[in-house]
Amino acid sequence: MYIDKFKVKELMAMKKIENFTELAKMLGISKNQLSNILSNKFNPIKSNIVELADFFGVNPVDLIKNDPKK
Repeated sequence: MYIDKFKVKELMAMKKIENFTELAKMLGISKNQLSNILSNKFNPIKSNIVELADFFGVNPVDLIKNDPKK
């Protein structure tokens, strides 16, 4: 299970968040932590997905993809 980076970018654009550094600051985490959460090499824990979904006001399922190559 992975977070769909393209969906996150779409949601960032809708909230006028310009970059991942800004998003990390708004979430109260470091840019490195956010990079790890969004990386295809990292399976995020449920709380990371829920926190990101809550921030954007979407269902956590909307942020998940199963294939890291897509």
